[in-house]
Amino acid sequence: MTKQLVLGTILGAIVLFVWGALAWTLIPWPGDPIKMFTDEAAVAQAITANAPRSGNYLLPSMPRRTPGMTDQQYAAASKVMEERMSHGPIVFAAVRLEPFTSMTKPLLTNFVNQLLLALLASVLLSQTRGLSYGARIGFVTALGVLIFLGGRVDEWIWWSFGNTYMLMQMGALIIGWFLAALVIGKFVRGKATPA
Repeated sequence: MTKQLVLGTILGAIVLFVWGALAWTLIPWPGDPIKMFTDEAAVAQAITANAPRSGNYLLPSMPRRTPGMTDQQYAAASKVMEERMSHGPIVFAAVRLEPFTSMTKPLLTNFVNQLLLALLASVLLSQTRGLSYGARIGFVTALGVLIFLGGRVDEWIWWSFGNTYMLMQMGALIIGWFLAALVIGKFVRGKATPA
């Protein structure tokens, strides 16, 4: 069983990692999923001038209760935010002010993440009993569907992530997990069926 888990985990992680690289760099996803600003320099200047540190930003920002703020003041700040939301624009942004100088650390971190996910998928699959190869593929692919639904759909619901971007994310995740399932399901067979 240990050999099955190790092979399923390592090979599954390699498949997820390689597919992710292909999905983000070589595949021309239809529908223009990631838009471009008309004047990137002006947007970069505005972000640099108004984002004091790296992190996630929301425009319009939600009011925060400060010490001494009354309920009426908080309600008034909430009303201003709601008014601004009703007119737009609404922006949810991940801002990184530091330069991106090397791909090494993000690539290694991403591979470790894929390794942990493949390990989890392999462990879950190892707890099943009597599944055919096709059913094992379906089981692991369903984990990819759960990752998409649980981890990405909220972005579409709350932050207005575009439909074409979400379809790209869905395709990248589910296809990646299907490909990983082909490998993981080959090695991780679950518990033996009692005689």
